[in-house]
Amino acid sequence: MIQKDFVKTLKKAGIVGAGGAGFPAYVKASSKAEFVIVNAAECEPLLKKDQQILERYPEIVFDGLEMMMKATSAKSGIIGIKKKHVKVIEILKRAAASRKNIEIKLLGDYYPAGDEFCLVYDTIGRLVPMGGLPINVGAVVNNVETLYNVAIARKYPITEKFLTVTGAVKKPCSFKAPIGISYGELIEFAGGANCKDYAAIDGGPMMGKVITDFTLPVTKVSGGLIVLPKNHSLILKKSRPDNSVSRIGKSACDQCSFCTELCPRYLLGHILNPHKVMRSLLFSGSGKDIHNEFALLCSQCSLCSLYSCPENLDPKSICDMAKKSLIEKSINIKTASMDFENQPKVHPLRDYRKTPVSKLIARLNLSDYDKAAPFIEFNYVPGKVRIMLSQHIGVPAEVIARVGQAVKKGDTIASVSDDKLGAYIHASINGKVSKINNKYIEIEK
Repeated sequence: MIQKDFVKTLKKAGIVGAGGAGFPAYVKASSKAEFVIVNAAECEPLLKKDQQILERYPEIVFDGLEMMMKATSAKSGIIGIKKKHVKVIEILKRAAASRKNIEIKLLGDYYPAGDEFCLVYDTIGRLVPMGGLPINVGAVVNNVETLYNVAIARKYPITEKFLTVTGAVKKPCSFKAPIGISYGELIEFAGGANCKDYAAIDGGPMMGKVITDFTLPVTKVSGGLIVLPKNHSLILKKSRPDNSVSRIGKSACDQCSFCTELCPRYLLGHILNPHKVMRSLLFSGSGKDIHNEFALLCSQCSLCSLYSCPENLDPKSICDMAKKSLIEKSINIKTASMDFENQPKVHPLRDYRKTPVSKLIARLNLSDYDKAAPFIEFNYVPGKVRIMLSQHIGVPAEVIARVGQAVKKGDTIASVSDDKLGAYIHASINGKVSKINNKYIEIEK
């Protein structure tokens, strides 16, 4: 009964994974596990918000961890954090001293240390099976901010988001802002851009997406905003259209296999071979599909495209296209012709092939932007917010508010039925509902 009440609380509070695709937290809380692992690696270059949360609110994060441990019957809680964060680690050690069955595991400064499969192996020594999930080896993994939200769920639904705004801005910083605020307002809060023509990456430089429309709203899964000149090499690379990526890959890939040899999932023993997916560009018919099946295991970390390839090609995007093609033909892990059932075996050279973040930053031409982004109080209330109905894995929330309705911060404005996967949505400011469509609810103060 206690677990059911907790699960219900998390769903009604609208808590989803704050560090990735937005998987509803109540589903993980419904699991039975041996370990709850906190992903404090924050391995995307330039982002700082998770470390700021741990520095300022360690006890709240520990409370969330203990709640998740209790819900899942886990006997151990583990915080995986890079050993370079000396100051934060000392804070965590002091907080852990008064807690039971919680330990801190130190990670190397490599990318992607925060990949769930890498994190599980580096903290508890277990290999997640190909096409599987951490729960298959007894682990539940949660982001730092997710556990912060879990801890406050009984009092406060999710109406705000921790963010880092950095790059080509005058005042790089981290803060907590209302969900639904525009990205343009965040840039202004960070002092504005220090270049005339700029774009930005929503999320980290590796897995984030390029945006040029700064009226777009912050969502529950936004991790940060990296502002860069429009002619920056990273913006240009990420903005290549699919037909160009495919054409260039077909003509220039020489099958050197560097993309595969440095692939984090390949190094964990998964039969993910990006170079063979690249080879599919030369095939048609069934031959193409067989090579495409290697892409089914891709985690989309982008290391192959943004670091490994000496030809500056884009294997990650080719893997994305391959997955899409397979989905259209109803081919997945279970129906593929390849054998994904074998237990993976870690590559003997894995420790020597990890990609140092310092080298990654240099390769991405981001060294000039690798600066501190201290936490500051967000003392600005936007004139309006646009709160998306789909900010998570699962079905979009169903609107229960109406145009003209006065709402207060924290009021439920969209819900999800008990039999569907999704998350409730709440007003993030006091105001009046001014617009509703099939994508968002707009509130004006």
